Amino acid sequence: MGLFGFGKKKQAEPNKKVGEGAGEAFLDSDDNITDHIGGTDNLTESGSDDSIQGMGAVNEADIFWGRGDFAFEIQKVLAYKERGSVLIGRALSGKLLPDEKVAYMDRDGHVVFNCAVGGIEQGGFKVKRASVCQFGLLGPTFTLIIPDFAPNAFKEGNFLHQKLAEGEELSGVLKAFEDCRLSLSREEEIRCSVGGGIGGGQQEASEPSQEEILQSCKDYSVQEMIFALTYLRDMGNRAKAVGGEEAKEAWKKKADAVYRAMLEKLRGLETVYLTIDKNTNFPFYNGGFVDVYTREEYAKLAVLFYAEQFRELEVVALPVANPQLLKPEERKLPAFVLLYYLGMERVLVDNGLYRAALSRGDVLPPPDFSDKPNTVVPVTNPALRTRIIDFFGEARWKVNYEKRGEVLQGKERAMLTEVARAKFLIPMKYEGAAKPDPNTKQIVFNKDTKLMFAAVKNTAGESYTPVFTDFVEIGKMYQPKDWGAAVVSISDVIGINKGDGIVVNPMGENLILKEKAIGAVKEIVEALKENARKAKEQEEKGDENTVKGKE
Repeated sequence: MGLFGFGKKKQAEPNKKVGEGAGEAFLDSDDNITDHIGGTDNLTESGSDDSIQGMGAVNEADIFWGRGDFAFEIQKVLAYKERGSVLIGRALSGKLLPDEKVAYMDRDGHVVFNCAVGGIEQGGFKVKRASVCQFGLLGPTFTLIIPDFAPNAFKEGNFLHQKLAEGEELSGVLKAFEDCRLSLSREEEIRCSVGGGIGGGQQEASEPSQEEILQSCKDYSVQEMIFALTYLRDMGNRAKAVGGEEAKEAWKKKADAVYRAMLEKLRGLETVYLTIDKNTNFPFYNGGFVDVYTREEYAKLAVLFYAEQFRELEVVALPVANPQLLKPEERKLPAFVLLYYLGMERVLVDNGLYRAALSRGDVLPPPDFSDKPNTVVPVTNPALRTRIIDFFGEARWKVNYEKRGEVLQGKERAMLTEVARAKFLIPMKYEGAAKPDPNTKQIVFNKDTKLMFAAVKNTAGESYTPVFTDFVEIGKMYQPKDWGAAVVSISDVIGINKGDGIVVNPMGENLILKEKAIGAVKEIVEALKENARKAKEQEEKGDENTVKGKE
């Protein structure tokens, strides 16, 4: 479509997919996604439950690298072409660039041999570096390609190590990460507390109960509880390899208890921190997730990290989940209320450190209108708002990459499809008689009643019909004592419009629909109607066949 003037931006190197199947082995799944300790991130919400062994209990004395050194734990070894290896695992410290040499070490810290890393991938795509400070669902889990050593040269659980060059300083991002992360000694304390000091995967009588675990972690921070949670899940996956599903289930129950405690701890915070995309003035929405941070320094680390990708972010502090609407300005809403209106349902807590993925509704359940008639249910359009923010965030990102035009067109189409489906609030006044319908409680106007709709102008003098996705947005411009509001479809708005176009949420997303965009929306509306008609015909035919079958 290309209806909103997006075009070429500053060039950035595109991701290139390399290798066949590299990286696919570290996909794991649990009901809730968390960053594994020395293991892999849980990436899917359903599917298989296979995992790769993690580190288990590690003493600080067992770590043979200093701050800034690159350290990588090998968790899976695969063959690469005729004589090479693919090493899948987790960066534990520092960073590594492709084509650099590393030392292969056993768990006692002895160097076995030196080798060169020919390429680095994450999720099957080539990346510029492997770093312990890595945001997103995959976190610091990487695939390293070693072209000159066969798989039998490596052992799972051993390490790759590269010492920081003398005189070389940490980057600003890595330094900020090191200042934020839990210390190795604190991680070990938590492991011993919730796991009984057990480094293996077998169940033993000395392991703490659910109640003991909850008691031991009641004073933990959210970040420490996420660490405990992911450690328990990793141990459960390792227990499965030894004792099967029954052995895993015991660990899972403990992890589930910690997850519930973590949610309660999160709800009890006075403030959380969101990263705001300066290009949209809304929470940074990336890959279907929005980031929520429990400490300001964690959010500031994200700003530094994403600046390297030409993202312009800022940190905003918000109250957590008070359901009372505060000031009408959008960013003054409590964090999880704001995310409800914006339709941002998938949340990553403390992205970039030990992270947990959860549903927004786990923290603040949505209002329950199941026993209310449709006429009294407040108008909201979370899916539309998410699509608008996602589109503008991509369109205004100052980069260029392969197939960017296709990505933008897809997001534009998805946004306009939601416009076609939406129910909007339009400000209106009337002169003449009107009375409420006794059944629906809606206002019914006499045929002679004169209806008047609001209009807004921009600095160029163009006139637009304003419509709004919810009562929070309409309240930014129009007060109930001055204006009423009608619930309308986009087709209704197109019929009402007398100006140069339509604007959705002028004090928020400010989505402007002019002639071409309105034409595209009309086509989508007709297509949706046709699809609905065909679906109804198909349903009626199915009912007829069912009746005939009974006869």
